[in-house]
Amino acid sequence: MSAIAGLLRLDGHPAEASQIEKMTKILSHRGPDGNAILLDGPASFGHCMLRSTPESLNERQPWRFGELAITADVRIDNRDELFDRLQISDAPLEQISDCELLIRAYLRWGEGCPQRLVGDFAFAIWDSRKRQFFCARDQLGVKPFYYFFGPAKQFILASEIKAILCIPNVPRTINEVKIGDYLLADFGDKSRTFYSHISRLPPATALVVGDKGIRLREYWSLDPNREIRLSSDSEYAEAFREVFSEAVRCRLRSAFPVGSMLSGGLDSSSIACVAHDLMATERAGDLHTFSIIFDEVKGSDERGHIHDVLGSRSFLSHFTLADDLTPFDDLDKVLWHQDEPFYAPNLFLNRQVWKITKECGVRVLLDGLFGDNVVSHGVEHLNELANRWRWLALARELKQVIETSKRDVPLREPLLRYILQMGVRPRVPESALVLWRRIRGLPSKRDAAQTGTLSSDFCERTGIRERVARRYVEERKPKAARQAHAESLESGMIETALEIYNRGCSEFGIETRFPFADMRVVEFCLGIPGEQKISRGFTRMIVRRGLAGHLPESIRWRTGKGDLQWCFLRGFTSQRDFLETSIGSSSEFLGQILDLASVDRLLANYRKGRISDAELDLFYISVLSAWHESTFGVSG
Repeated sequence: MSAIAGLLRLDGHPAEASQIEKMTKILSHRGPDGNAILLDGPASFGHCMLRSTPESLNERQPWRFGELAITADVRIDNRDELFDRLQISDAPLEQISDCELLIRAYLRWGEGCPQRLVGDFAFAIWDSRKRQFFCARDQLGVKPFYYFFGPAKQFILASEIKAILCIPNVPRTINEVKIGDYLLADFGDKSRTFYSHISRLPPATALVVGDKGIRLREYWSLDPNREIRLSSDSEYAEAFREVFSEAVRCRLRSAFPVGSMLSGGLDSSSIACVAHDLMATERAGDLHTFSIIFDEVKGSDERGHIHDVLGSRSFLSHFTLADDLTPFDDLDKVLWHQDEPFYAPNLFLNRQVWKITKECGVRVLLDGLFGDNVVSHGVEHLNELANRWRWLALARELKQVIETSKRDVPLREPLLRYILQMGVRPRVPESALVLWRRIRGLPSKRDAAQTGTLSSDFCERTGIRERVARRYVEERKPKAARQAHAESLESGMIETALEIYNRGCSEFGIETRFPFADMRVVEFCLGIPGEQKISRGFTRMIVRRGLAGHLPESIRWRTGKGDLQWCFLRGFTSQRDFLETSIGSSSEFLGQILDLASVDRLLANYRKGRISDAELDLFYISVLSAWHESTFGVSG
């Protein structure tokens, strides 16, 4: 999790060392291995170095290469392929850093270089010949990239927003539309931040900025029409095992001890077991595992499954007891690192693991984040069966799902629901649905698209009700299974969570790596047929088949998963004084956004211990309030 920073003056004046030094200093927590700057005419770069790969041990950034200069937070996974295609003959591959491979790729392919890269990256290249920055972010948004392009004839980029805000004349205007997105958990816009004048560079996007202005281009996207057709279940299983093992192998490239999160679930267990076996084959040392356990919150404790994994191999295991942690622990410090209100209610648990990871001297931590999203539970396949009126196949699959999950539910209930919602309803004309709603006294689609506790005035100012209504309609359109899977992957939720993790880990000087957030794994899982994702009543079947022989059988065929909501609720309900004080002290600010009477009703239920999804909105409201007060120093 190194940091990059850069400024480009477009007014003809040379760059000022003091500005890039200031940016680099505020990002120094991301660079325990040293900071440096580079100036070249109107351009300046800063870099805060966190060394993790063997090739990075002797690396220096920012780096000048002829008429080019670069600052990059990068891990390239297709190094062998690039080395061969670039026909490098002046140095062996092991002496070439990822940063150098990247800049050589730019020299060869120019603006076409990002689509030839596999890995995690955010970078900026100063091309003094063209007098422009060329920047890009990886396909899934693992590495963060924020920028400001203002009327003051300057372009500013950084790994964190705070580094941009430290530059004079950068406005700190709050983006109200983003606040609405946050409170409604709408991740669709991939460029907005909580500051009107600061943007995120979307994943899979390249940016060019210079005298001719700024230009963005998407260089990669998922193709829901691409199908992977193999001849048997065993061939699909072998293909998944190969692509997943390669994703894990690439993320084991480290000059320091490696760890892996282990919850006992299918995702983390898959990564830990495959990583252990790869490291054992290559005699690469021991794999550390990090697990959260609970003595009192039994509903969140997964010790039994964790020990099933630990008993299958020799790991260096570490545990953290989390019963007494709360979602509001060290909130001021968390918000300083996050720069914005954050979505992750269980971030407090991750922070405890990251703290122990650092204490153990582990610098690279594997994480199973987004296994569910990337592989898919196969629900889209059930929807498609219903939409195509394949009732017998749907009934057979639903029956097996009920049996494997050991739920006491009559088959007719889910079957009828799928038939009506996904089979019949899409074929009914919209005009008939409108008439039916009127006869039944049901709300229109616009009214059914709830805006939670947001006030009418706020909704009017931001146009959020119309956007929510459009989303409501779009989400309910019938879609082919692969299209629905692709849309869920492109919803914006993945890169949002990756950004939160990135900023959180930077506090502890570690780098998290996500094997499921590998574009090759993503493309494979999207392209396979639905029956490879759900079969015989088991969701995520491709993982279960593909990792036979790697996973303990008790893990491979488990149908449930741990529920951390009980731990969250324990901490959330124990912090009543903080919650009420936080919300109450910001009533003037919150009153511009929320219907305070609705908030009061939620608080009344909270005091009585009535916690539903609606009351959980209070967590996000309190985080928003705390962010506003800590950032702007305003209360009341």
